[in-house]
This record gives sequence, C-alpha cells and structure tokens, in this order.
Amino acid sequence: MLLEREKELAVLDEAVAHVQSGTGVLVLVEGGAGTGTTALLNQLADRATTAGALVLRSTGTPGERTVSFGVLRHLVLPLVAERDLLAPPPAAAPPVATGTGHWGPGVESGAAVRADTLHWLHILFAGLSAERTVVLAVDDLGWVDDASLEALAHLAARLDGLRLLLAVVRKDGLGARSPLVSEIAAAATHRVRARGLSRRATAKLAARHFGPGCPHEFGRTCHDVTGGRPKDLRALCGRARLRRLGAPHWDTQRLRALGESLRRERLLSLLRREPVLDAFLKAMAVLPDHVGDDLVARLAGLSPVQCEQAREALAHAWPPADVQGEAAHTRATRAVVLQAMGDEESSRRHREASAVLDAFGAGPEEVALPLLHVDRLGDPWEIHQLRAAAAAARRRGAPETAVRYLSRALVDVSAASHVRAELLYELGVTELDLRSPVAGRHFVQAARLMPRLRRRAEVVSSTPMDIVRSDPEVAALVRETAARLGTPREADRQGGYLAMRLEARARYAGLEDPGLVTSAARRLRELGEQHCGASSAERELRTVLVFTAAMGGQTDHGTVAGMARQVLEEEPTHTALSGLVLELLPPVLYCTDSPHIAASWLDAAHLHAAQEGNRAMLSRIEAMRGLTQAARGEVGLAREHGGRALALGEGTATGDRVHATLLLGFVALELGDGELAGQVLDPAEPPTDLRLFTLHGALNGMLAEARGDLPVALAHYLDCGRVMERAGWVNPAFAHWQVRAALVQHRMGRSAQALAVARTHHEHALRWGAPTALSRSLRLLGVVTDGAPGVALLRQAVDTVKTQGSRLELAHALTELGRRLQRESVPEGNRVFRRGRRMAAELLDAPADTGHGTTARPARAVAAGLTPAETRVAEHAARGLSNREIAAELETSLRAVERHLTSSYRKFSITGREQLAEAMGMDGTR
Repeated sequence: MLLEREKELAVLDEAVAHVQSGTGVLVLVEGGAGTGTTALLNQLADRATTAGALVLRSTGTPGERTVSFGVLRHLVLPLVAERDLLAPPPAAAPPVATGTGHWGPGVESGAAVRADTLHWLHILFAGLSAERTVVLAVDDLGWVDDASLEALAHLAARLDGLRLLLAVVRKDGLGARSPLVSEIAAAATHRVRARGLSRRATAKLAARHFGPGCPHEFGRTCHDVTGGRPKDLRALCGRARLRRLGAPHWDTQRLRALGESLRRERLLSLLRREPVLDAFLKAMAVLPDHVGDDLVARLAGLSPVQCEQAREALAHAWPPADVQGEAAHTRATRAVVLQAMGDEESSRRHREASAVLDAFGAGPEEVALPLLHVDRLGDPWEIHQLRAAAAAARRRGAPETAVRYLSRALVDVSAASHVRAELLYELGVTELDLRSPVAGRHFVQAARLMPRLRRRAEVVSSTPMDIVRSDPEVAALVRETAARLGTPREADRQGGYLAMRLEARARYAGLEDPGLVTSAARRLRELGEQHCGASSAERELRTVLVFTAAMGGQTDHGTVAGMARQVLEEEPTHTALSGLVLELLPPVLYCTDSPHIAASWLDAAHLHAAQEGNRAMLSRIEAMRGLTQAARGEVGLAREHGGRALALGEGTATGDRVHATLLLGFVALELGDGELAGQVLDPAEPPTDLRLFTLHGALNGMLAEARGDLPVALAHYLDCGRVMERAGWVNPAFAHWQVRAALVQHRMGRSAQALAVARTHHEHALRWGAPTALSRSLRLLGVVTDGAPGVALLRQAVDTVKTQGSRLELAHALTELGRRLQRESVPEGNRVFRRGRRMAAELLDAPADTGHGTTARPARAVAAGLTPAETRVAEHAARGLSNREIAAELETSLRAVERHLTSSYRKFSITGREQLAEAMGMDGTR
C-alpha cells in the first residue's frame, strides 16, 4: 500500500480507463530519485494487467545508454516468440525485430532503414492494440538510448485511434533536458509527480517497521535524514532494524548517523550513473569556494550548459537534509566526492585545479589552496606558489594561514636544499606574528642550513631580540655566527652592518652577564660619538650598550644620559612600535634624572601607536610616561599612568604588561604602599625577567616588614642583592633592596651591618653621580648614623636634591631630617618635617588630566605639559611675586624656582614673565 498517493493513483486509473475506451494515452511520471516514481509505474502496470491489457516493460540503464534500440528491444523481443503476432516487415527485417545490427552513419541506407523501422513499430503496435489494450512502461527516460527515444517519440505522436498506453518515467536529473525526452514529455496526456512523504506519513511508515510504539522524535528523525523519500525511508528502516536502533532504546543519534551514511551512498551511486555530474562535482570539490562556472567547466571539460544542468540535477537528486544549511550541505557534498576519489586521482585533480586557477589569473592563495591536498610536491613551481601564498596571507593579517602554506611546502623539500633553509626562515618570521614558541627553533634550523656565511649572518641578525633573549639555542647561534663573521673590513659596509646587529643581539641576550655589563661602557667609548645618519644597526647596538652601562652603574650618569640623548635624536619615533628604544631607554633616563629628554619622543611614539590602534604599544608608552613622572617624583601621576597602562594591556601577552608592572612596583616601593604591592604581586606567575624578579623580591620584603617579620624581609632583600650583583647590575637607582636591607638591619639592632650596606650603597651612588640616587644614599647614611654626623648627612641629602632630581626624594629627605631634628629638639624640626610631609602629599595626590581639559591645575598648564611643581611656581609668578618671594612661600630654593620658570617659558613658547599670566589664562590677580 502506497502512502499519500491517492491523487496520483486516481490519475493512473483514469488513464487506464481512457485507453480501454479506445483512446491512446501517454502517462508521464516525474519525480526525484527515491521519491517513488518506479512504484507508481508499477502500480499503473498492475492496474492495466488487471484490466486485461498486454503490459510490456523496459528500463533505461547507464550501461546500455550507448546500445542502439536497447530499451525498445526489451519491449519487443518478448513478442518475437509469438511469430503469429508479428506482421511481416515492410521491406527487410528491421534491426529491432531481428536483434542484429544497428543503424547509424556507417550502415548502408541508414536513413531508409530507420524510417522503415519506425513505420514497422507503428504497424506492430497498431495491430496489437486492435485486439486488446497494450501498455508500454518505460522507466527512467534519462538513461534510454537515443534510437529507442526516437522510436518512443514516434509512437507518442501517433497515439490517436490506438488502444495504446505509453507510460514513461522522467526523473529529475541530467537526462531530463534531452530534446527527445522533452518531446515525449510534451505529448503527455496525463501527468503525475512523485514527492517525498510528509512527516505524518513518514511516522506511519516507521511504525510499520518498528511497531506502533515508535516515538514521535524517532519518526521525525527518519524524515529529517531522508526528506521523506520512500526508497530511502525503506532502506533506513531496514538497516536500523538490523542494528536494533528501535525499541527499547530508540537511538535517534545513531539513526541520524545511519541516515547520513545512506545519503552519502546515494550521492556516490549518482556519481557512478551520471558522468557529467561526476566530472562537475569533482571539479567543484578541488576548486576553492565561490569560483565561477567558467573555471569549473574548464577543469571538468564540460560546457557551461552542462555545468548548469549538473547543478540543477544535483539540487534535485541531492537536496540538503532538513537540518542542513547551504554551507553545511556544500561541505558534506565536497567531503563525499573527495572521499570517493583515491589518493592518486585526488592529487592529480588538485594539481590541475591549481594550474587552471593560475591560468585564469587567480590570486596566490587561491592558486595554492589546492596544493595543500596534493600527496607529494615535486615541482619547484608548486613550492613557489605556496611561498607566494604565505606572503599574501601575511600581508592580509592571517599568519595562521601563512604557517599552513609554509609547513606544507616544507614536507616535501629535501633537507639538503637551500630552498628548505629559506622556507624555515620564512616560517620562523611568520610564527613571530603568532608569538609561537617554536619560531626560535626554526630560525636556528634555517641558519644552520644556509650554505653561505653571509646569508647565515643575515638570517641570524634579523632574529627578533625577544627570541634571542628567551631562547638559549638562538643566543648561542648568534654568538657563534658573530665569531665566525669576525670584524669586517672598514670598506665592507654590509659586513659592518651585520656585525653590529649580531653584537647587539649577543649583548641583549647577555644583559645579565657581568662580563658584558662591565665592558659596555668601554665599548661605547670605542664607538665614539654617534654621527648623524647612523644606521639602524648602530642605533640598536648603542641602545643595548647604553642600557647595560646604566645598569652597571660604573660610568658617570651624565655621560650615559648624553649617549641616550644621542640615540633618541637619531631614532625615528615610528620604530618604537618594534624597536628596543621604548623598552630600554626610559629606565636609563629614570636613573640618570633626565626624563625630560624623552618627553617629546614619547609623545610622537604615542601618536604612531594610536594611529595603528596598537594597544600593546600604547600600554608600553603609557607605562614609560609614568616612569618619567616617577623620575620627577610625581608618584600620583605615575600611578595613574600605570593604571592606564594595565587597562590598555588587558588581553595582551604577558610580556606587554611587564612595563606597567615595573612602574607600579617602583611606585609601591617609593610609597611603601602594601595594597599596591599586593596588586603587583597578585599574578602568581614566576618572573623570568631579572627586573621583575628583583622587584618581586623587594615587594615581598616590604610586605614582610609591614607584618613585622624583619628576618624574612631581610632575607628577601639580600636575595635580591645577590642576584643583582651576580649580574653586575649595581646601579644605586635600582638598588631598593640595598636601602631597605640597611634600614631593616638598623631596626634589628645590627648597626655595623647596616652601616656597611649604607656605605656600599653610597660608594655606588658617588660613582654614578645622579642627584636622586646620591641623595637617597646620603639619606640612608644619615638614618643609620647617630648624632650630629647623621644630621649633617641628612642636610647634605636635602641640599643634593633640592634643585634637581626627584621631588619625592627631596620630600623623603626633608621628612627624615625633620624627624631627626625633632628628636634632637632643634626648633626648625617641626617646620622641616611638615614641609616634607606636605610635599610628599602633594606629589602623591597630584591630579592628572582627565582627558577633557579640566583638572585641578589650569587647563592651559596641563595642555602645555607643565608639571605640578612648575605650575605652582608659574602661578605665583603670574600673580607678580618675585623669585625670592616664591622660593620663601613654597619653601624651596631660588635655583629651583628659576629652573621651573625657565622650563615653563619653554613649554609655553614665551620669552618671559610678562607673558606668563596670559599663557596661564590668568588675569594676573588670581
């Protein structure tokens, strides 16, 4: 019993009744594969047989598509045995009656034989139908041979007056577009279309197989994976019963998987039956998505019309499942087709696809994409295409794709080939964009395969600094290559360039090597004064040397500051986004008390980073701006810069947040802020950077002090000291551990040890000479020295930093001096103490620009970049106070007032005091 076929069966009954009345009928049964077209044709044949008709059947098959009259023979030959039913041929026995021969251009009198045959067939069926009704049932016109189609079309045009019912099936597909098939279909008197069953009918069919207890979800899954096609439903239910997917478990998940496998089988069967569709889909499978039909036609060897027919046939025969979208359906189709091809055919077709794409002018990535699926690359052209595709992928910001292209190319390139070395180098460069940890290994492999030393030096010297420092194998390769290259001749500019780049990397990798730290200042002297137009390699080397010399603290701070200024004057600001200057020079300027040198350079670098939207670099620049504020002692502003730097660095790599962490750690140490120290230490990741390691140690010591655990605090500080001294980093500006260790020892009653540490710190500060570091060392000596000598040292500390250096250090020195004078009952002690505390509070609470031009300081002062101290002096001067009066009111030195005013004039671009009120936006009486 057929489900939901009542209307179709009524049409078939009507056709049988018409033909019984003596009227010729042509019934056309249409539908997609598996929808039940054959079942309807069988129903028609059964009804006609029941009514007493003579039913003759035949079916078109792919294997007999080229056999002339193959289908018609199946219809006629059963009658040959009944010789009395056959009328004599009009001339000679035609091929269809004798079963021999064929017609065609090579047969003598072919046209005459064809005409005789068609006439003979008409006479034959006219005679038969005169006695009883004759039914000719032909399944699948799409696979009927052309000669049989012509014969059927001849009969279809001559049905009048015959009791002949011609029933044919036209399935949706490529054959449906044949002119002869269309001619037969146009003569149809009755049409029926087989369609998939509804969900309700599908549930009934499932219940027949699995019993009345079949759940609704199980039946719905059957419909989803088959589209309601009866043939597929019967196959699915049969296999599901064999696998016991029904009661009692009703495994819908496995049922869905089984349905997908049946769908794949149907598509594979379709490919075997339809050569045009097979060629079309295989071309589609190996070409990139969204290519035009002209490319598909070229690769498949089809015409555009055939491609369009194949696309329509696929839509009819392989529609998406109910749960599939178009994209998922396309991927599933491609996967089935690719699976149907063997490795050899797949590789051949993918190679052909790449060649066709290249011939049509496709982009590098489109050309290379099919090559990813070739079993073995042997043609240099293929390797070239993959390299070009990788370069294109990097340009569009897709390094992951570029790595995929290069990795595929490497698989089949000989280890001895120089091409492999270049591929490894390109792969390493690309992996840097992904911050991949294997980039360094690929740089090493590439360099070792380079046949020429100069090329190896080029590769190694281009290795990024962070890779050199983090990967010991890369660092060793740098040193080895530098040693082999030696010192090039003076005329060899390229060799000199490479040598400097290699030396810069070797020294950067050895920032913690005391030998390299000690030799940095001497090497700077050998290089001499930097000349205008120095190469990037020289600037790179000088940057590393300046930083190393500063950390060593063995050279006068003024000399190091001058060298840092030279580097900044020559370094383009846009290189801050990738160079060393942004990382290494701000700490140098911090410890040399010359942060103003970098102010304009940092502003320009910030502009470049903002234009590129580089949040990681904006975070670094913000942190370095904060470091310059910390160098001035403006810790409130520095802390705000640090907070913004952390916010900008949110979601970036850990290395990009180091600078903000260092800044906030310095601020926490300067202020003794335990809460801020806890925030800095919160990420429990062990630090690998020496600066971070010592910072963490000092902060842990400070927190231990706050808990009252002085032995633990001292252990932290001394541990920091051992690590710093082992690396040769003895600059007093960064020796917070030394200051705090001496103070803890002093509190523990170890006066001799405290005094020894303080004197060592003072010796380093004297050698370095920076006012802030020197004042701090004098303050430390004053604290651990009793009596009048201690007071004298504290007064000297105040005088040292009164006119230059960190304002916060001056506040600390004043506070300690005031505290000592109070203990000594000196009258000025209270005033000095209050001044120091007030200054520290002002520096801590100094308001920052909110970004909207409104602050506690005048907006014009903020816009011009005046510091809080400069603003206070400028405001007093704008009100008409003399320099001496300003110094007395602000309790500062006359020289400091002059310095602040000079700086204010420069920032406002004015020449003197008379223009100051207007520049500040004041009326002079404020």
